[in-house]
Amino acid sequence: MSGLACILDRRGARVDQRRIEKIGEFLAFYGEASSTLCAGPLGIVVRHEISSRARQCYGPIRDERSGLVVAVAGRFSLVDSLDSPNSCAAGDPAEVGCARWALERWSRGGSSWLNEIAGSFTLIVADPASGWLSLTRDHLGDLKVYYHLSRRRLVAASEAGAILRDDEIGSEPDEHSVTRFLGFRFGHSRRSFFRHIKELAPSHHLRVSGDDDNREAYWRFSSTPDNAPKDEVNHVFLGQIQRSIQHHLNGLPSDRIGLSLSGGMDSTALAATAPRGIRAYSWSFELTPDPAEDENIRAVSRHLGLPVRWIDGDEHVPLSGDFCSRFVHDSSPYVNSFAALKRQLYAVARSDGCRRMMVGDAGDVLYGARKFWLRDALTGRQPWAISSLARAIRHAFRGDSFSRAGLHQLAPFQRAVRALRRKRPCPWLTAEGAALLEPEELSPILPEGPAAHRYDLSVGARNIELESEERRLFFQCGVERANPFWHRPLLEMVLRLPAYRFHRDGQDKVLMREAMRNLLPVRVLESGRIGLLGAFFLRGIEENREMLSESLLQRPFSDWQRYVKRDWLEPYLAATDSISFGHTILWRTISYELWCRRLWGHRFGEKA
Repeated sequence: MSGLACILDRRGARVDQRRIEKIGEFLAFYGEASSTLCAGPLGIVVRHEISSRARQCYGPIRDERSGLVVAVAGRFSLVDSLDSPNSCAAGDPAEVGCARWALERWSRGGSSWLNEIAGSFTLIVADPASGWLSLTRDHLGDLKVYYHLSRRRLVAASEAGAILRDDEIGSEPDEHSVTRFLGFRFGHSRRSFFRHIKELAPSHHLRVSGDDDNREAYWRFSSTPDNAPKDEVNHVFLGQIQRSIQHHLNGLPSDRIGLSLSGGMDSTALAATAPRGIRAYSWSFELTPDPAEDENIRAVSRHLGLPVRWIDGDEHVPLSGDFCSRFVHDSSPYVNSFAALKRQLYAVARSDGCRRMMVGDAGDVLYGARKFWLRDALTGRQPWAISSLARAIRHAFRGDSFSRAGLHQLAPFQRAVRALRRKRPCPWLTAEGAALLEPEELSPILPEGPAAHRYDLSVGARNIELESEERRLFFQCGVERANPFWHRPLLEMVLRLPAYRFHRDGQDKVLMREAMRNLLPVRVLESGRIGLLGAFFLRGIEENREMLSESLLQRPFSDWQRYVKRDWLEPYLAATDSISFGHTILWRTISYELWCRRLWGHRFGEKA
């Protein structure tokens, strides 16, 4: 993978190469190689890793006849086949081939060909002579695209922190984005965490010239329903997962592929459908073990004949060692609490020769409509709907969250009831924070219509934010991330299905369990939710409680206290016996404080 940055001077002045190189220096964690092109009012820099097979640098390419310049970060392939529009050797960077292919297609007919591809990419097409630039983000928003647009210039990059390297762009925080983060919202406001920097929405173009700029969507999911028979759906679903794995692995030999394996349905399903000979990795804990997860992993290992390399995880608790300096970054306050733990696993895999790591982190993206399975079953006139309702009620009284959610969605006029109750959505926010919290917006890539919000959190901002943070860890460790569940054709298939294909009687991931019936052990197929690492997270809070109390709560004033009630948050610092939602807000507050101090203030652990 790679990162890029660009500058377009809208008045036609020549771009200073030192200016674009300064912005590109921030992207060094994408790779040690840098390639820069400056042509009149346009400057582009690409940062990437040099592979062992192709040691030459690559970057923007220019067509000598038309003068068009094209640069690609990431890679893509054709939707209808596994063929990639590049000529690179398997496992080598594909950006050069993709850029040549994009240049040829763009010259023939503009951007209509974007519907023919899938992948994680950012595309720049520009004409220095005419002074225009088109910036395109991939369909699902897998790679981030930030930009600053003024009357004088466009500055865009893969990281918001890179844009801040331009001395003329201020770093003032955007209060609405901060409140959305601390209010545990995954909105689609197109804002970044900085007032003067925006984020380009998934599946959108931004075209900028001297006197004009416009943003427009080029694609969204289809809303065509699919009511195929169950056996056919299971077969197609399994086939889509297998094709997605092949797409993400891009022809690498199996011994160069790693898998981060937990005991849940998602990563074990990847283990069952991946090529034989891959390397599996998982964590072991003596101080905070999860027996159910360990037994599932060992059962899968025996069933598939897949050796597992166990990584000692006890020493990598949140906030331990140099956690703060290593994992807090400039682009946003999102900090993965398990960053040190995951980095250890990825580094070991890289030392074993793995070039790409498969993860099942986005498996839940396929199952976002769990609240609607009962409603869909009843309106779809499924013969088992009434008996399922009875079982769901029985589960609900036993505390099953899926069943409670399903029953809630059956209530008529639920929006009107919610409005009459005027239930406050975020009781932990202060009055100022609540006033700044903007209404949630639907993802721009969802199908239009009244049912679009069913899948919003799944195929929307939540997964995009998590993916972005994970990618930084992979780049730092020198491996590429492969998340087969986050793939356009697979998601297109899933969005066409009614919710009862995925949830029934309060049981989650029914479609996955049925599709994997002959591939995974019964123990795994019948498991509930495991592998949440809650006890491990609480151990990190407990070991650092004194420092957190002194640095986070006992300071006279921290910026987060404008938005979050201190008296609401404080009890969760002492409550480390069991995990709860309050600990999520606690970690977000810690992350935000770390971010503020990195950009504007003291080191974490120092008194103000």
